[in-house]
Amino acid sequence: MTPSIFARQPLSLRKTAIVLIAALILMWFDSKNSDWFKPLRNSSHAAMQPIYELSLLPSYAKHWASGSLQSKEAIRRENIQLKSQLIHAQAKLQQQDYILAQNARLQGILSTTKPEQFDLNLAQVIGTDSNLLRQIVVLNKGMQDGVQVGQTVIDEDGILGQIINVYPNTSRLLLITDEQQSVAVTVKRTGQRAIVTGQGIPTALSLDYVFKTSDVRVGDELVSSGLGGRIPAGYRVGRIAHIKDAQAANFRSIEVTPAANFIDNAYVLVLQDKLINKNTLAANE
Repeated sequence: MTPSIFARQPLSLRKTAIVLIAALILMWFDSKNSDWFKPLRNSSHAAMQPIYELSLLPSYAKHWASGSLQSKEAIRRENIQLKSQLIHAQAKLQQQDYILAQNARLQGILSTTKPEQFDLNLAQVIGTDSNLLRQIVVLNKGMQDGVQVGQTVIDEDGILGQIINVYPNTSRLLLITDEQQSVAVTVKRTGQRAIVTGQGIPTALSLDYVFKTSDVRVGDELVSSGLGGRIPAGYRVGRIAHIKDAQAANFRSIEVTPAANFIDNAYVLVLQDKLINKNTLAANE
């Protein structure tokens, strides 16, 4: 007996043909009534769900990576922006602190008790002398404002120095911290008289011609005595900071801390005699 053509085909091909025929038959029955195969269809969909999810993993990973990079970049930009805003805010706070400090200082200067015989002319320090070895500053007030050579200059804490040169709109102030400047003083506690001399630095003065037997103590306040008529009496000069007795000398070595502010003296007061000041201003007019 001659075998059929189907029987002569390879086994794999026959299996494929059988599966296709069975699939066609099942599709025909499903088209007639889909409810017959609904449980089977649901089961197959449930079985395929993990495969669907695995197939979507590369897409999810791509979106996650893209979102993560964008998020990091956005955070980095926000960080930079916040840092910039913080720096600007800190800069403004520094400026406000400086303005508040200057206002407080001006209020302190303007609240200084005005002696009856003097007018207090507020001036601003606008520069320093070209000779760095001298303790000299330049003020923005001059002849037209009644400033004269020899007038005393103070701040809210004490004596700064004397005017040594006057120009139409500016003047030069020699500070008492200069090595060539000295002030006659009185020890406020005892009334003892002495001389305070500059040391060439803005943070220290020296009290000269004080005998070892003299009653002076650390913390004693020194005020101007008015001797010689150069500087008016009663203004603070400084406080005794350190006392040292030299073995070979009769005088004590005494260091004084200045009362006035010689480091940040942006605004000062020029003591001007009322009568002389009126005559000078009238002559200028």
